[in-house]
This record gives sequence, C-alpha cells and structure tokens, in this order.
Amino acid sequence: MAPQSTLTFTTENLPDFPVGVPANFQLQASGGKPPYSFIITQGKMPPSLKLSKTGKISGIPRRVADVTVFVKLSDSVNASLTQAFPVRVV
Repeated sequence: MAPQSTLTFTTENLPDFPVGVPANFQLQASGGKPPYSFIITQGKMPPSLKLSKTGKISGIPRRVADVTVFVKLSDSVNASLTQAFPVRVV
C-alpha cells in the first residue's frame, strides 16, 4: 500500500473581497485522506462572510475589513494542520 501524502493547503492566499460583491471562493487542499473539513480556530471572518465546513467562503461583505483567521484543515483520518489567512474586504 502506498504511503499517504502529507495533508496540505494548496490555497496560499485569499483574494481581496470587494464590498457589496457576493463572495464565492473555495479553499483547496491536497494529500491526506479526503473528504476534508475546514474550521476557524482563531479570529473571525468579517461580518457577512462565512466559511463552510467544506471550505467555501461566501456572503456579501458590507464594510471594509482587514483580519486574520486561523483555519484548521482536517481529513477523514483526523490528520490536521492549521494555517493563518489574512482576509481583506476592500
């Protein structure tokens, strides 16, 4: 049996999210054993934006914001890692 590849985020940075424009961005990962789960462990998304467990960022940002969230990526065998992502609403 081949060894599992290392679980990793393939998304390096998030795009800027313009005020009033619907957000639709998917975090990407590779390795490990899918399916993947994404949760915020520290920080908060800007108001009106949310991160789903499947890694989709959605919502309509209402005001300018510049925050950092820590996202924990887990796979189906409980391997996990956490990465910081700056989130900017412009």
